[in-house]
Amino acid sequence: MEEGGVNVIDLTQADESFVKELEGLGADELRECIQCGKCASTCPMALAGLEFFIKRIIHAANLGLRDILLEDSSVWGCQSCNRCVEVCPMDIKPYEVIQAVRRAAVKVESCPANTYEGLRNLYRFGHAVYPKGYEERRKKAGLPEKPPTAISNEELRKKFQEVLRNTILEEIAPFPLD
Repeated sequence: MEEGGVNVIDLTQADESFVKELEGLGADELRECIQCGKCASTCPMALAGLEFFIKRIIHAANLGLRDILLEDSSVWGCQSCNRCVEVCPMDIKPYEVIQAVRRAAVKVESCPANTYEGLRNLYRFGHAVYPKGYEERRKKAGLPEKPPTAISNEELRKKFQEVLRNTILEEIAPFPLD
């Protein structure tokens, strides 16, 4: 909410159970954050001027502001470089906080549509971005129709699916893992 050009946080929305949920989803050291901003100062997304505010995300997570976090598309902007983890003086692992917020979002189907497509493709084909429709182009370029990864190795793909079924994906996937 914005009042007079200043962002105001409605603390009546604070939800301690959401903080505990995030801790259970991997943000174990969340409460140790001192808001020093070192994570933000090293984040390539923030430095590039993109709307990604790790410090704000961690602050909202610490307060248990579920709605703010689940509606914040910038949590999907993290590029997993882990620079934030390397510089954090409190060792809270900001990247893990981002991952926990993403897991919480997936559980309530509150993430970009292409995220579900990517998860589904990862499970079905072994690639988040499945190169469907490019088989002919790949052939013309002298490449195999399917990339030489789990996509083209049925046995490996089935083992990969088995591994995924034994992760939190089994619990939070918005599609059946058959």
